[in-house]
Amino acid sequence: MKRNQLIDFINLTLNFEPNKDPYLFNGLQVIGKDEVKKIALGVTDNLELFTKAAKWGADMIIVHHGLLGPKKNMPITKVLKNRLKILFDCDITLLCYHLFLDNHPLLGNNAQIIKLLGAKINKEFASLDNLNWGYEAEFKLPIDVSELEKRLKQLCGQSLLSFKYGKPTIKKIGVVSGGGPYVLTEAIDKNLDAFLTGELREWTKEWVKEAGINYFSLGHYNSEKFGVIALGEAIKKKFPELEIKFIDVPNNL
Repeated sequence: MKRNQLIDFINLTLNFEPNKDPYLFNGLQVIGKDEVKKIALGVTDNLELFTKAAKWGADMIIVHHGLLGPKKNMPITKVLKNRLKILFDCDITLLCYHLFLDNHPLLGNNAQIIKLLGAKINKEFASLDNLNWGYEAEFKLPIDVSELEKRLKQLCGQSLLSFKYGKPTIKKIGVVSGGGPYVLTEAIDKNLDAFLTGELREWTKEWVKEAGINYFSLGHYNSEKFGVIALGEAIKKKFPELEIKFIDVPNNL
């Protein structure tokens, strides 16, 4: 199918707005061939992902973390040059959706984590720069904290780090995929039973211990697989003739 037709569908599906994300450049980053038959999905731009996608014959790559940040006049370093060379040599289109694959209420990382855990979204959560990055959610019936830990390990594997200093039973949770320690205080102020995010900071353990809250670090990468995979499923449902493949480049950080 036509590249631009597909991009229009993705932008509409994700409620994409240019320049809304203050951290990364979203949307079309590298323009490739006009026709798209194969789409590779990944979390973060890197040489391994691009190389595997090119060998598979991808016409388009969709990632959560793209090549271009918010800084203007950023130089093309040797690392970026090598990544771009593969894209240009193989005529591959690159799309990035950062904010929009975090906070989408159905396809976003946080919404998918909540769904897979068996909870339901309650309200927006994790406010920064007048944007919400995550969601509060509730379990219909409270679950034991060890059961929540078990479900998270099934989702994210050995990257999970648990700090169980809160209630032994869990009803209300806050979920912010990726780098969410900055909203720990919001989770504490709202008396949530557990806070789920992708990262830790040096001070995190003592904060959660003193506040008496359960904190789960899923790994930044492993907490952000879900959105791009869900987007791929939505594309496949609309355009079943397309070949779509998630390319995992394992990263426990």
